[in-house]
Amino acid sequence: MYCSGCGQLIPPSQQFCTNCGRSVPATAAPASWIPTRVHRHIQALSILWIAYAVWTLFGWLITMSVFGGFFGGYFGHWNHGPWGEYPFGHISWMIPFISAILIGRAILSAITGLALVYRRPWGRILAIVAAFLTILRPITGTALAIYTLWVLLPGPSAQEYDQLAQP
Repeated sequence: MYCSGCGQLIPPSQQFCTNCGRSVPATAAPASWIPTRVHRHIQALSILWIAYAVWTLFGWLITMSVFGGFFGGYFGHWNHGPWGEYPFGHISWMIPFISAILIGRAILSAITGLALVYRRPWGRILAIVAAFLTILRPITGTALAIYTLWVLLPGPSAQEYDQLAQP
């Protein structure tokens, strides 16, 4: 720091200039940054949304492999029973329909997680909408939805997220 009167270099510990005697104004200590609740939880929340997308697809793949092996001709010529040759032949549209819904949910979850990772301005609203759509999904979906709503739904969270968000 330099003296405002004579321009002499003043060490930080001195209160007066040794050359002209002028008092040195006290420097304000840098404000310590206190992380907000949104800042503390946003990284974990984004990772959990991406993991939930993977978990949804993984669960459906396991379910499809079990059903494919259980009902799809796995038992060879003994695959006869009260349902006929294919047990669920009359509702064959259901598997692609459920697959489309689960793939859509996984895509929504992945986009939500990526929006939170990259701090997109629309990421908070998308996460809240995704949380409300996921809240009825037992255990993992409900826990993730409650955590998301707890972090992002309160009014001050909008201001905190806007400070973190990239334009």
